[in-house]
Amino acid sequence: MRREPPLRATRPKEPQRPVLRAERGLGAAAGQGAPREARGLVAGRGQGQTRRGPRRTRRRLARVIRALPLLLSLLLGFWALTTNPFAQPFLRASEAEVRQALDAALARTLTPGRLEQEIGTALEADDLDRIDMLLPVAARVGVLPDAAQSEQIAALREEKDSVWGKVEACGICAADIAECPSLQMLAYCGIPLELTPIGDLNALRRAGGDYFSGADVDEVEVTLATVGLAATGTLALTGGTSATVKAGATALRMGRRLRTLTPSFLDELARLADPAMLRRLVSGAGDAADTARLARAEAVAGDVSRVVRNTSMTDGVLLLRHVDSAEDAARLARVSQVAGSETRGVMEVLGKSRTFRALVRLSDHAIATAALLWLAFAQALTALGGWLGTRLLRPAARGMAAHLDR
Repeated sequence: MRREPPLRATRPKEPQRPVLRAERGLGAAAGQGAPREARGLVAGRGQGQTRRGPRRTRRRLARVIRALPLLLSLLLGFWALTTNPFAQPFLRASEAEVRQALDAALARTLTPGRLEQEIGTALEADDLDRIDMLLPVAARVGVLPDAAQSEQIAALREEKDSVWGKVEACGICAADIAECPSLQMLAYCGIPLELTPIGDLNALRRAGGDYFSGADVDEVEVTLATVGLAATGTLALTGGTSATVKAGATALRMGRRLRTLTPSFLDELARLADPAMLRRLVSGAGDAADTARLARAEAVAGDVSRVVRNTSMTDGVLLLRHVDSAEDAARLARVSQVAGSETRGVMEVLGKSRTFRALVRLSDHAIATAALLWLAFAQALTALGGWLGTRLLRPAARGMAAHLDR
């Protein structure tokens, strides 16, 4: 019979005693009195501290790299601002840029529906002049009227082109352009006479009749007629300069007669074409201010003459309703140099403000500065959002991790 060994009472192993802070010393103290477990913990802590140094360095380097784009954008934006790019943000656009801007604006504005509406209104009013103004502009952007409206336009044109009607209208236009019933007849019968000295003499005749009858004399028209006669007399001596002044003065006088001059531009013309100033200049008693006013008046006449040369005398006179100052006359001359005979249609479709805005463009320097400032602002917002998100979400992430560990 096998005998079992006797049972012995065993003592449970003592639980591992926690290592005290005093037992975690380094150097000789850690190797003399500390237990083996404590020495192991001390060695592990030393290795952890050794690994933590490069980790902090990498973390700082990562923060610097993340902040580098923002710092670079801020530095570039500050440097761009020191060059004062917004002092003159708009520059004079080239002819190609003006043409491109006008074509884009016309394509957005003159849609097939808009053209159909405009031509329908003109057909109801029997306004063949407006139709002839709209069709070239519409063809410029590839928009044409439908077949029904094309037939109505042809019928209206045939009705307006009767021989006896043209003869009667031509006589009216030759006598007084203000009573001319058609722009076409104005171009055929009224303007050729006004461009000659007879037109200037006719204006002076009307002013003389008003003077002897006690009515108000239009001093602006008298001055413009006098300038036109003087330019005609010196045409053989000065050549093209007097021709330009003559064409501009005639266009302004006709605009005054047709009431296409705006009140502000008329006031400026009254200051520039002062009869007293002209008498002082002729007598040699004029001063520097009179000379400057005369030069400004010649510049205005030259700009109006350019508009007439690029379009026509009729369109040039009608386009004066968009001129409020000498600067507007210069802008209109630039538009006419690009749009040519379609200038009046472009101005009617787009309006004065949109047309003149095509003459300038935003400078590349201003665009680059605005882009740098916007980029720096967006990067700053992104960095602020990341920092706030980390501070707000970190406690929630820790709480969720602790809950999952349970």
